[in-house]
Amino acid sequence: MARILLVYPPMKTLAARFPYSLLPIAGVLIEAGHEVRLLDGQVEDIESVDPRVFDIVGISSYSGPPIEGALKTAAHIREKAPDKLIVWGGVHATITAHQTASHPLVDIVVRGEGEKSFLNLVEAVERGKEPTSVSGLTLIKDGEIIDTGDTPFLELDELPFLPYRLIKPERYVHFSEKPSRVYFESSRGCPHNCGFCYNEIVHKRKWRAKSVERVLDELEYIMEELGPDEIWPSDDNFGASKKRMAAIARGKMERGLDFKWVISSRFDYAMDYDDELLKLMKETGCDWMSFGGESGSQKVLDTICKGITPEFMRLTTRRLKENDIVCGVNFMAGFPDETESELNATFDLIDELAGIDKKLQPGISIYTPFPGTPLYPTVTANGFREPGSLEEWSRYRYGAVENLPWLNRRRRNILRTVGLLTSFDFTAGEYRERGVLSGRRLFSAAYRLFNSSARFRWKRRFFRLAPEWHLLDVILRILKYWER
Repeated sequence: MARILLVYPPMKTLAARFPYSLLPIAGVLIEAGHEVRLLDGQVEDIESVDPRVFDIVGISSYSGPPIEGALKTAAHIREKAPDKLIVWGGVHATITAHQTASHPLVDIVVRGEGEKSFLNLVEAVERGKEPTSVSGLTLIKDGEIIDTGDTPFLELDELPFLPYRLIKPERYVHFSEKPSRVYFESSRGCPHNCGFCYNEIVHKRKWRAKSVERVLDELEYIMEELGPDEIWPSDDNFGASKKRMAAIARGKMERGLDFKWVISSRFDYAMDYDDELLKLMKETGCDWMSFGGESGSQKVLDTICKGITPEFMRLTTRRLKENDIVCGVNFMAGFPDETESELNATFDLIDELAGIDKKLQPGISIYTPFPGTPLYPTVTANGFREPGSLEEWSRYRYGAVENLPWLNRRRRNILRTVGLLTSFDFTAGEYRERGVLSGRRLFSAAYRLFNSSARFRWKRRFFRLAPEWHLLDVILRILKYWER
């Protein structure tokens, strides 16, 4: 039996993120008889554990400021337990495997799905076998970078239920006495090829789903173990199968599973959602569906291979409103060659959708380039320079206009303001207090103040001279909050 320490890197956010990425790996290791300690650097100090008592340390990685926390964690482990194997995994380590494996604080990178590869690595080390005998790894041997080949995709129904006991779920949402929201996974990947998405390099554009019975069993397990108010699928594309979605909803009702849920889907799928399905979703606690709209310009939508039209968004918003389901729609700005008129088309479409449904939950994020995504050759041709080391990646921020060299100063100022402003209730008819601000009077007061500014500026399209939003951006940079 091996003793494994899995670390979710420390990072600054307004509320701790649910450390979902490590739970499936922990479950597989425990099922195989190994001892696992999960340490969440958001809410625990790495110095609270002695790395010398573990055989292998696994660190999850996310592009941007979380890399700084991962590096500090790895440095601490190297200092205290220099003989321990330090393994990095996650999306960042996968998309930059050679660069990550070349760092002195990284011994091995686990690429893609980590459950099977990491387990096989642990057992190879236990038996004194070379890591190169295990698929799904990248490492340096005799001065050369070696990729050991890809591990075949897992059969998701065979994975054990998540070992939530390794964490305290109540720490992660709304600061409640019990876990008000818990996340689980019903599928992986997506069959589409959106230009900004990591799906192609990590999931090979394949959508793989757990069976309906397995999903219902897992939901029942979560309710028995934790009893949360809400259970949210963390899937990239929960709505890929209308038939499966309806079957899960009916099974949820038949088993008496009483919780709220929010699902992610696509506008082209939603065109096939009839009133019968939407009424079923609403009846089973689905008050909100989330979609990627990305742009109000058909030209931009075609460029990024989104496969939808603005009319799809209008029709879906109207249909959801008729069934009392909130439409959450996420847009992006700052794509290469996006013109001012195309950006304004996005602004105008948001106003149009909000006119259809006052409860609409829109937002605009700033496009962020990542290696391996379909748009990446275009952005490098337009002057984007990829960070050359983990240290540089730790200073890379999601949604930062500084990442986009094709933007002139005027456009950068506009998008910097818009990216922040649309994180607030900029179109809402009434304030919606964020659960994360519950009990935080100073933050709640600031939130209301910025809501007022956001609505004023959005209505007048007055984004250029925005000292209050510039100040907020500076404060967030100083505090190193990586999520906006």
